[in-house]
Amino acid sequence: MTASAPSGTVTFLFTDIEGSTRRWEEEPDAMQVALAAHDDVLRAAIEARGGWLFKNTGDGVCAAFASARAAVDAAIDAQRELELPVRMGIATGEAERRGDDYFGPPLNRAARVRGAGHGGQILAASSTIALVDGFELIDLGPRQLRDLSEPLQIFQVCADGLRRDFPPLKTLDRVPGNLPTQATSFVGRDTEVTAVREALRAHRLVTLVGVGGVGKTRLALQTAAEVLDEYRDGAWLVELAPILDAAELTEGVAAVFSVPPQAGGWRDALIQSLRGRQMLLVLDNCEHVLDEAASLVEGLIAACPGVTILATSREALGVAGESAWPVPSLGLGADSTASTLFIERARDVVPDFDPGKDLEVVAEICRRLDGIPLAIELAAARVRSMSQNQIRDRLDERFRLLTGSRRSMERHQTLRHAVQWSYDLLNDVERRVLQRASVFAGGFAIAAATTVCGDDMDGELDEIEMLDVLDSLVRKSLINVDRTSEELRYSMLETIRQFAEERLAESGEGETVRDRHAVFFAGQAEASFELFRGPRELQAYRFVDDEIANVRAAFRWAVDQGRADPAIRIAACTHAAARFRLRTETFGWAAEVAGMAREVGHRKLPLVLAMAADSAWGLGQLEEAKRFGREAIAAADEDRFESIVWAYADLAQIAVYEGDVEGSLELLRRGAAHPADRRDRLVLACLISMAGFVGHQLPADEIRESLSQITAAGMPTAIAFALVGKAAIVAQDDTTAAIELYHEAIDMLASCGDRLIEQAVRGQLVSLLARSEDPDPALASFVAIVNDWQICGDTLLAASIGHLVVLLARLGEREGAVQLYGAVTRGIELEALVPGLDATISAIREVMGGAAFDSARDAGASLSYQAAGELARGLIQRARDELAGSG
Repeated sequence: MTASAPSGTVTFLFTDIEGSTRRWEEEPDAMQVALAAHDDVLRAAIEARGGWLFKNTGDGVCAAFASARAAVDAAIDAQRELELPVRMGIATGEAERRGDDYFGPPLNRAARVRGAGHGGQILAASSTIALVDGFELIDLGPRQLRDLSEPLQIFQVCADGLRRDFPPLKTLDRVPGNLPTQATSFVGRDTEVTAVREALRAHRLVTLVGVGGVGKTRLALQTAAEVLDEYRDGAWLVELAPILDAAELTEGVAAVFSVPPQAGGWRDALIQSLRGRQMLLVLDNCEHVLDEAASLVEGLIAACPGVTILATSREALGVAGESAWPVPSLGLGADSTASTLFIERARDVVPDFDPGKDLEVVAEICRRLDGIPLAIELAAARVRSMSQNQIRDRLDERFRLLTGSRRSMERHQTLRHAVQWSYDLLNDVERRVLQRASVFAGGFAIAAATTVCGDDMDGELDEIEMLDVLDSLVRKSLINVDRTSEELRYSMLETIRQFAEERLAESGEGETVRDRHAVFFAGQAEASFELFRGPRELQAYRFVDDEIANVRAAFRWAVDQGRADPAIRIAACTHAAARFRLRTETFGWAAEVAGMAREVGHRKLPLVLAMAADSAWGLGQLEEAKRFGREAIAAADEDRFESIVWAYADLAQIAVYEGDVEGSLELLRRGAAHPADRRDRLVLACLISMAGFVGHQLPADEIRESLSQITAAGMPTAIAFALVGKAAIVAQDDTTAAIELYHEAIDMLASCGDRLIEQAVRGQLVSLLARSEDPDPALASFVAIVNDWQICGDTLLAASIGHLVVLLARLGEREGAVQLYGAVTRGIELEALVPGLDATISAIREVMGGAAFDSARDAGASLSYQAAGELARGLIQRARDELAGSG
């Protein structure tokens, strides 16, 4: 039988195959067969005794039992049947269940007890033995196990058919060495430990590198404890942090092994002492004595063939044959290792700590602390006197908040000291670049770093020199590299950035650097806008995706400091591309700086006003949009401004939302005839598309000539607009040809990155497909449109939702369709853009009655876009379910 997951006091059985790696290497085919049999035996034994197998580790299992006796019986049953050498560990205690896994001290004990044994052996902790009787036991005494602060009493379970005699247990008190006993549990990172173990088997020197507080030392010690039995002469730790003079490094290492000085010096003496040993040497914190440590390591590797070295450092040693292993931050999320660490450390100070409904707050704390274990542990210690919400809300002051106890103010006991240690090891140029780079938000590229961080440094740093500085900061784990973008980008953990920002403020050059940042990104935004209006439109979207955080920070700084030019250029040149990427950050920026642009007579005034109009009608604020649009059209004809006439398209869209189709078309004709439209032909493209949407017939030769001009201008979105207009016109006579044109437009928009117009066009295509006998594919396609509408609430997608209303009403979802109609038509009319909508709504009103109709419409109008999106998805799913049921 299969048991349910036990809770409360639980007994855990952990198993693994002794020597599984070697077996896989030597006999992979035989091992595959044997492993399958192994899995079957364990599962059968566990389930037969009412246990719950909750994890398979590849070469073992983890099982939970409500009964300690059942766990021991299952272990005996399995050992009698197993052919592979399997070691087993059993421990009992209170554990927390999360999903299909458990967390808590008894799991750590079961794993450590298992690790102390040998293949064919069953070991149980005293916590389990105290709950059972009737078994033959061998008391193996109290043993010091890795990662446990106190010795644990261990018993061997004996039974008929099981081997009784085994080698001594593999515990810390048996193997030579000086690894310290850890006062706290080791949380997660099993994958990292396994990877470092494998690296140690392949390399004589493995260096764990990472930012201060990321857990390099703890990972090194945990790994060393787990490989202890692989080294005849044990594992030895040398802490280098107290060694402040590099010249004393070798003497400090020699002191750990009680090596007396010799005539040849300390290095010769140390090498002579270690030459015949087979051991693991852990060198912790090498970064401040890097050159001397590298030299010593080279000498030891060359002269001591049995010595393997595991080092920790903020940067790699740079020794031939070294495996530099970056230590990552902990995984994030409510059920992550980071959250588990916070909870366990919080329970160390408040034993009954329960995150309860605030588990997401814990996850947010860990995320804002970049998953850095030291920071998380220090934050968790604060639950003694603060709630999770209070901790989270004070993380902007993390260097004051996360200070540890007054008795432990050494280097790694406060967050500030951990970061300061790395900072103090930098040269002057590296420090200034690091602190200046703190003004970046969301990462930066080399050009930005050179311009913003390279000035006034006894002469400007050119790009090559800046690359050298960044390379050094990357090696020292203070800056990260992101290779996922088309261009290599750099970033800092927020903890490092806040520290560097403090140093920037102390330097007195913060305002100058932020000004350079704002001017640089204003220039980048302007250059990107020029790409946006032509064949390289995709590059503008990449700029927005990569740099929106920097652009936002630059805009806000410029506005707050009254820096008119960069603020205006950013607002004018960023919004259109951001909106087409379904981003909402830039809505309202242009309106915010419009007065500033008027006052200074800025050359970008027509564009600023057009973007203010665009932003306003995108939010459904039609009257405000009309005011900005009319002013933009007037300004476009003044010689002192850069002329752009996109506002004609904005006013035309507003006119059709107000039911004025002829007025909309006339505005577009005027805009398309303006000389300024020749640059990108966007207004002409909007004329073709609008004519198609509202069913206005254009002569074939006019469409052909317009498409030729639009294509020559090269802006993909404009070309797609024109294709869509042609498709809408063609659809009246040739549905197949129209569908092909819609697909061509959608492919073009997807390729160039315009998500907003792509979804608007998909709405037109899906409405055409919905006329078929099987509406299910159309319903399925509407889901993606609804999802994007829910993200941004953009009025441009309203017509697509209007088409969905028509389809839902046709399928009998009348009340829901009316609610959705109310949500999407707040302040606008869609009848001109959605064929059949007027007749559909009139028919529903007649069936429902005026009062019920008005109530449903008003209910929809009160919904947020997020709630309306949920309503739409629910209606789609219900309609699809009914179609499936009727089929």
